[in-house]
Amino acid sequence: MTPRAAVSALVLGTSALTAGISSAGLEASRAGRGQAAQVLYLPSGEYLRIVSLGFPELLADVIYIWSIQYYSNYEVEDRFRYLEHVYGNVISELDPRYIDPYLVGSLIMSVEAKDHEMALRLLEKGMDANPEEWILPFEAGFTCFQILKDYRRAAAYFERAMDIPGAPPPIRRMYAEMFNRIGDKQASLAHWRNIYESADNDHVKDISWRHVHDLTIECDIEALTDAVESYRAREGRPPRELEDLRRSGLIAMVPVDPDGEEYVYDSATGKVSSASRWRLYRKMDR
Repeated sequence: MTPRAAVSALVLGTSALTAGISSAGLEASRAGRGQAAQVLYLPSGEYLRIVSLGFPELLADVIYIWSIQYYSNYEVEDRFRYLEHVYGNVISELDPRYIDPYLVGSLIMSVEAKDHEMALRLLEKGMDANPEEWILPFEAGFTCFQILKDYRRAAAYFERAMDIPGAPPPIRRMYAEMFNRIGDKQASLAHWRNIYESADNDHVKDISWRHVHDLTIECDIEALTDAVESYRAREGRPPRELEDLRRSGLIAMVPVDPDGEEYVYDSATGKVSSASRWRLYRKMDR
């Protein structure tokens, strides 16, 4: 692209955008509609590709810069009304490979407009057009995790992100933790153990071991508690000691915790607990 061609395309795009929005703004004002109605008249990305004279990426840049300014104007109270049109139908169709508008647009949708599903739709569109970009499924996963508390969807997005070459290792750890949040501690333990066994530095090894340590205890206590309840249902009373569970065939062996300590058992209540120190910095009802 020559400098003259770039400037010409930029002038063309800016003129078309300014003229279109100004005219739409005047029409919207006459019709008594809100200020955001002018955005409805912004042509689709497919149409703008035709009039961009072969420079759709440059025109996408122009509209993207305008959009940031527009959505930063808090005087336009109804500015979010056509938010999905701007990012999902205009910019992303002009330049589907343009990553920043997917990220910034989804941020505006989620944080400012409070429409998280709209943000996820935009990120999904970006993922379809850019399957090699791990940042897009990661952002979708983070939205599901941090805002929606939908850990199953978050896990699916994190899995999609971590399978892309170049994805940073911490995504695997977030993926493993999602199973813990869902309540599938066995799956979470398996993923954390895999991270621990494949860790290539002491920091990751320490972090993953803390999770393996605590999840192992939680899974053991859960399994032993279930066995105690099965014994109670069969015998009409809780076992006198955990070894009774093995003798009755309910478990193959009585486990010890990762520190080599025996689990604490209260025969009066049937409660199983651990005397070992928890390794994660969190308060949990064990």
